[in-house]
Amino acid sequence: MKEKEYSIRDIFTGNYKIPIYQRAYAWSDREIETLVDDIYDYSLGTNQNYYIGSLVVHKDHEDKENVIDGQQRLTTLSLLICYLKNESKYKDLVQDINVNLEFESRKRSTDIFKYLKKNYEKVIDESNELVDGYRILKKKLKNGKYDERYFQYLIENVILIKNNLPKDTDLNHYFEIMNNRGEQLEKHEIVKAHLIGKLDVSDEIGRKIISEVWNACQQLDKYVQIGFKTVIRGKVFGREWDEFIPKDYSSMKRMFEEENENSSSFLGSITIDKIIQSSNSAKKKSEKSQTDDDTGRYHSIINFPNFLLHVLKLFKGDSFDWSNGSEVVSLDDKKLINQFKANIKTVGDVESFVYMLLKNRYVFDNYVIKTDHMNDATEDDSNWSLHKPYLVKSKNGNKLSPRNTFGDKNTQEIVVKIESMFQVTDPRQIYKTFLFGILRILNTWIDSKDEKQLVDHLITFAKERFQVLINDEGVYDSGVNTPNYIFNFLDFVLWYRQAIEQKKDFEVKVSDFEFKYRNSVEHFYPQNPNQAENHKRLEDEHLNNFGNLCIMARRHNSLRSNLIPSAKIKEFSSTSQSLKFMLMEKITNKNSTWNEKEIIQHGADMKKLLSEFIS
Repeated sequence: MKEKEYSIRDIFTGNYKIPIYQRAYAWSDREIETLVDDIYDYSLGTNQNYYIGSLVVHKDHEDKENVIDGQQRLTTLSLLICYLKNESKYKDLVQDINVNLEFESRKRSTDIFKYLKKNYEKVIDESNELVDGYRILKKKLKNGKYDERYFQYLIENVILIKNNLPKDTDLNHYFEIMNNRGEQLEKHEIVKAHLIGKLDVSDEIGRKIISEVWNACQQLDKYVQIGFKTVIRGKVFGREWDEFIPKDYSSMKRMFEEENENSSSFLGSITIDKIIQSSNSAKKKSEKSQTDDDTGRYHSIINFPNFLLHVLKLFKGDSFDWSNGSEVVSLDDKKLINQFKANIKTVGDVESFVYMLLKNRYVFDNYVIKTDHMNDATEDDSNWSLHKPYLVKSKNGNKLSPRNTFGDKNTQEIVVKIESMFQVTDPRQIYKTFLFGILRILNTWIDSKDEKQLVDHLITFAKERFQVLINDEGVYDSGVNTPNYIFNFLDFVLWYRQAIEQKKDFEVKVSDFEFKYRNSVEHFYPQNPNQAENHKRLEDEHLNNFGNLCIMARRHNSLRSNLIPSAKIKEFSSTSQSLKFMLMEKITNKNSTWNEKEIIQHGADMKKLLSEFIS
């Protein structure tokens, strides 16, 4: 298979045919708008290329390029060019682009596409999937932010990786692979091909290591040990499968070399279709006797492409600063391919990165929280767990079973609380800055495994985040604009003082407290009380005071936003709310009121508590 990078301008120099066995055009507004928006986000940065995936073609006897994989994306781009040529004021940018697309044995689709190219008015009201796609693009691109700079970037800097299958390719076999996958070649698979392509063609062990490590690491909802055969598992993770043994790439390679003596040759020359085949094989592979216990009960807080970027940042030695961050490697998965091409340039880079990838998957599995679906009664996937796998031997075979990562109960609870506090504050997949900071701490700490030292590091890390936010003196009393992290950090402090330090000065029930996705800042005394019931309106000074603010799930906020405090307390149980809310409830019940006096005193108490904790 020959592969080459093509801009949108250049990709349309070919004559494309969608074979009859391909499904009809099926992208909805969600997929189309996501593509347009992703390109827009990327265009705001530098003029680096943005890779949007692969296009696999096979030339027929008429020299037309049959689209084997990637037809949904190619068709969308074709419709986009048609719209630009027909209706955009930037049509001059694409006048020299000639879109040639036909649909084998689908005369109506071919005819409609021809009309969309030149006489779109005749079919714009038709009920047809191609016309639907055109209309979605038209509506989306009318937004003024999609300007000449955007379309220039789209045409010149958006890249497809075009793969030409050899004429003698066994298409039946290829389709079997593609049908088993049921999806486009993912960006991380292109990165995998890039890494393998850096190795010497004779380095079969090196390619085997990359492929097996990659395929094991990409399954983030299962322990990484599951992805390896028993022999390799014992060498890499120890006799009990619960350690990480290799000290560097060379020692890891020796483990694979020993195993390889009893196995056949792995890969010949590396091609994209072999990458597809090995990735698909990894997803299907299962040693039942060893994985009966692993039923997908866990869910990772991050996906694999974003995890790769965190490891790449570690590989590059990126620093960490809550104030400024570090952009040697960006935590933006739209830049995944570019980041790896820019930073992994030599065989040594490849080897060091692959070692760091496996090591950090082990670290991630054992020391970073997941959500646990077993006995999960939460409404928002917040049943946090921190488990490490260990080997259980029985007559029926060996298997991995989970237990708490830390034997000390307090250490276990503190680490879970701190990590879940960060996760509920920043649940995004991209730009999960806190995770990079935690991985940096864990990489430094892992060799000592001093639990007290880790707790100290994580508490300091949490304090540093808070201190950056309160550099602005008015941030506490900013009403609904007060940062969520301040509330979550206060809840951690309240929990820590009572559960760990056994202090009782601000006592509430902390035994069942968990961090949940409470992401809406609420006025405890409402902004718009019912004045017909003689409930006065507070001055902004008191309304937006930190003492009158709490954080809760958005669905609760919408239900109780205008209720006065006593009614809110009766309407909803505080047991699922934040600890600050519980304190406010306690004060209201004790004083039989919640007004300016209570607000000022509670706000001052909480600010003092936080100040003392970070000092």
